[in-house]
Amino acid sequence: MRIRVEIERPAPRHLQPAIDAMRRDGVIIYPTDTGYAYGCALSSLKGIGRIRKLKGYTDKHPKPLTMLVNEIAELGRYGHMGNRVFRVVRRLLPGPYTMVLSATNEVPRQMKNRWHEVGMRVPDHLVCRMLVDMLGEPLLTGSLTSSDAQFELEEPELYEQRYARDVQVVVDGGPLWPEPSTVLKLVDDEIEVLREGQGALPE
Repeated sequence: MRIRVEIERPAPRHLQPAIDAMRRDGVIIYPTDTGYAYGCALSSLKGIGRIRKLKGYTDKHPKPLTMLVNEIAELGRYGHMGNRVFRVVRRLLPGPYTMVLSATNEVPRQMKNRWHEVGMRVPDHLVCRMLVDMLGEPLLTGSLTSSDAQFELEEPELYEQRYARDVQVVVDGGPLWPEPSTVLKLVDDEIEVLREGQGALPE
């Protein structure tokens, strides 16, 4: 199923099929500030497993999966942050950043990498924020375009055909060019740039 939304003015009723699908352990594709992404409910172990398979992540994959939340305060529930890291996070978010943090016990094991880390995002994007609000919990999120691949225009109608067996709902916000997030590793109160993307690097 493909549902059309206006990115600048999304209507909750148009997003309801995506919410219903995630509550039934389904996977969706939806627009974000960095391109189209897979999404499922954080509480859905079946959904997490399906996204790991779609992303090609084995149990020993070095990259953690990423969750999407709406409030900076929620980062502390799912990731450990020292004072220095918290000051940086508060200055940069919301925005096009992925923060890699040491995971707390609130994070499902399937989300973590071998070092028990998890990715966190707080995007400044109405569709993302509305999905989290309506679902009532964080979304597991994973970009469709690998950072190692050549970026191409992302066409939601093609995704509907390509992922018909794997994805229950495609939220169509129109064609998008993927613009990856800046990835920062914030562990042991140290800051390491893993990937330069949209977001300006912290000084």
